[in-house]
Amino acid sequence: MSYLKLKLQADRTIALNFEKALAQLREETRTASTTVASGIERASWYGSCVFDDYKDVCKRLRSEDVRMFSALPQVFSRHDVILDMVEIYFRKKLARLSEHNVQNLVRQLAEKAANYTSGKASKLTISFLIARIVTESKVFKSSLVDVIDRTSLYSVTVLKFYGKIQIAATAAQHLKFADPEYYFDLYQQKLEMLYYLIEPEMSKIIYLNKSGSTNDEQILALVERLLTK
Repeated sequence: MSYLKLKLQADRTIALNFEKALAQLREETRTASTTVASGIERASWYGSCVFDDYKDVCKRLRSEDVRMFSALPQVFSRHDVILDMVEIYFRKKLARLSEHNVQNLVRQLAEKAANYTSGKASKLTISFLIARIVTESKVFKSSLVDVIDRTSLYSVTVLKFYGKIQIAATAAQHLKFADPEYYFDLYQQKLEMLYYLIEPEMSKIIYLNKSGSTNDEQILALVERLLTK
């Protein structure tokens, strides 16, 4: 079982019932008037919903809340939600390569990562293998564990939980501007509110892939860098 699943299951045993948490949230947002933390800030925005000028903000907040609660089951319904999110990115990148370039990439990957590749492979297979190389790298694992430990989705207070929704929403907005296509792909699978878990390393990959070199060159450079760490 993945570290994320184990962490969520452990934290869930001490979390408040969601219905009770939401009821408490409604009470807290009526009295919150200043921003002292991201959770209080987000809750205070709900207090402004009575004003017409903030209707769009409230609509966005509600949408993000719904999206977060839709994303949480994905952690448990998928074998490895982190691997899936990374694979979705590389599937998009590889879709732009010709079959000749894909097989050329396979040959070059075999030289650098023999444990992951063998023979002729499809774009789907290669995107999965590259995602494995990324998620199993020491630097990615270290970053993921750090984010999960700092931002566990289950909390004993509503404001802490809402602060984590704010962190997730902010990361999703960053991705929407940095790579709209990847954001939309995650959104379609109810995963964009979990992107914050992989943002530290994936944002570097996205930046690298905007360097101007070809897709296969970018991927090879990335794999080589990860295998040396």
